[in-house]
Amino acid sequence: MSPDLDRMATIAAPLDTVSDKIRALDAAGYRRADIARFLGKRYQHVRNVLEDDARSPPAGYTLGRADLSGVNEGPASYDGGPTDQRFVQPRNLGIWRLVIRPDGSLYIPVEVMEALKLKPGAAVIAKFDGEDFTFTDGMTSSLRAQAAVMKSVPREVSLADELIADRRREAEREDQDG
Repeated sequence: MSPDLDRMATIAAPLDTVSDKIRALDAAGYRRADIARFLGKRYQHVRNVLEDDARSPPAGYTLGRADLSGVNEGPASYDGGPTDQRFVQPRNLGIWRLVIRPDGSLYIPVEVMEALKLKPGAAVIAKFDGEDFTFTDGMTSSLRAQAAVMKSVPREVSLADELIADRRREAEREDQDG
């Protein structure tokens, strides 16, 4: 299967150095040989960049071993088109069959994103309980955690005041010991 040269060009275009282009294309899931052909470099050059990165990861935001801070490819949205139907297959109301993409990611159906008020780049909280894997938007998860804590704390107790008192006692002990 031949690589998508237009997508490779889009990924590599905003990057200045050959090494950064190699890292970005590797992170996008392209094979080393395809990267070398696309960039007009020797396979050994591509291998050296990636192997050196494995020994000492670059600074900044990384995905895998590649620095993607300069890549702004944008998220692929589910539009019901033929490409997305390979990865998101509606079954019944509220049920989808999601296929893991070659890069290990999942498309989230637009209906789910809208219901959870998620935007590209938003964080979700995921939970795996042995049989089910669920995720919740960050705000709902935070409110649930607060409610769970409040159930176990008597109404007249202030956790903030308790923490401050503990820290003061600890500081006094350190002053006496020190």
